[in-house]
Amino acid sequence: MARIVTILMVLSLAGAARAQEDYGFEFSKAGTGGFQFLKIGMGAREVAMGEAVAGVSQDANAVFWNPAGLPFVESYQAAFTHNAWIAGSRVDAFVGVFPALSFVIGVHVMQFAIEEFEETTVDAPDGTGRMVNAGDLNIGLTVSRRFSDRFTLGLQAKYVREELDGVAVNNLLFDVGAMYYIGFHHLRLAFVVQHFGADRAYFVEKFRMPLLFRVGAADDVIDTEDLRTTVALDLVHPTDNTEWLNAGAEVTLMKLLALRAGYRFLHEDGQLSFGGGLSGADLLPIDVRIDYAYASFGEALGATHRISLIVGF
Repeated sequence: MARIVTILMVLSLAGAARAQEDYGFEFSKAGTGGFQFLKIGMGAREVAMGEAVAGVSQDANAVFWNPAGLPFVESYQAAFTHNAWIAGSRVDAFVGVFPALSFVIGVHVMQFAIEEFEETTVDAPDGTGRMVNAGDLNIGLTVSRRFSDRFTLGLQAKYVREELDGVAVNNLLFDVGAMYYIGFHHLRLAFVVQHFGADRAYFVEKFRMPLLFRVGAADDVIDTEDLRTTVALDLVHPTDNTEWLNAGAEVTLMKLLALRAGYRFLHEDGQLSFGGGLSGADLLPIDVRIDYAYASFGEALGATHRISLIVGF
């Protein structure tokens, strides 16, 4: 009964937040929120599966998708991700996870950086000779707990900062997520609210946070000693854009090699993705996994590449 009440509370929070963000727009909401770097997918496994991972991500990188995935980490774990992003930019992240009493705690740092560029003005359209820097920062703390063998819940608080040429704006945002195994096969449902926080102003222009809702389902349709096949779907509702649907699949052979693919339907870019991973859990004294993901953004923006390393102790 307690877990049902908790799930209803999570869903009520999502509904209330969505109602608060209904601004009655009669035009596209795309680009109306700030801190857009928070939407960049972190974790090569998750990206390779088309970001359909609200019910799949159950390692350190769950802090970027669903904090309720952390209780499945049973030991100390560290994750590193490098993302060669578009237009020469990059995103790097570190996550550390450790058990504490009946909870699992996660801390993370994510940094978005672009190449230094030359300032241009109306009087000097070809450049003034002065170089400009810009970047974003995300530092977070996640607390999660397994309430039963079927239900987990996670909460996250994060400090975010965006800077352009020495002018910065920051905020405190919150995520909440739940994951529930329904008792049929390995099917689980996931509910996530991300990036909930107060509006901010850049100079005199006020902007909202990129509030995001995820509802996901995943199942290990084949789960044997030598073969596991996972399929997943996520419905994503951002308050500053139109909804889209993520679909993904993963095939793991001998607990050693994983092959993944995904597609984001109704999304304007980055639709197709694929990748793979190698795990040394059964070969090495420590649990090590390395993953790679390729995501296409079309001819205009090209492709992005992500590499992740996860180490368990």
